[in-house]
Amino acid sequence: MSAQLRAKRKEVLNTKAELLKTSAQDQFAKWAKLRRNVDKGIAELEKLNSDVASTKTAFSLKFNSAIWLLTTGVQFFVGWWYRKVAVFYLPPGWFGPLGWWLSFPFAPAGQWS
Repeated sequence: MSAQLRAKRKEVLNTKAELLKTSAQDQFAKWAKLRRNVDKGIAELEKLNSDVASTKTAFSLKFNSAIWLLTTGVQFFVGWWYRKVAVFYLPPGWFGPLGWWLSFPFAPAGQWS
C-alpha cells in the first residue's frame, strides 16, 4: 500500500508540474485535461492516505491491546487466580481485630491475601 501511495504521489506531482508549464489561455484543452487528471489523482491520493491511516490505526489498536494483555491483563489474571492463597500468615493476636480486616477480601482470618 505504501508503494502505491509513493507511485501515485509521484504521478500527481509530475502531472502537476506539466500543468504548471502549460498556459491556460493558449492551450486550454490540454490544460483542462491535465487539471482533471491532477484533481482525480489528488482524490485518489487522499483515499489512499485515508486507507493507510486506517490501517495504521487498526494495527496500533491491535498492538496496544496485545501489549496491555501481556502486561496488565496477565497481572489481573494472576491476582484473580491466586486471590484465595495467603501471601503470608499473621501471627494470632498480633493485630487483634485488625487481622480480620487485613484478611479481606478472600483470605481466611489470620492470613493476608
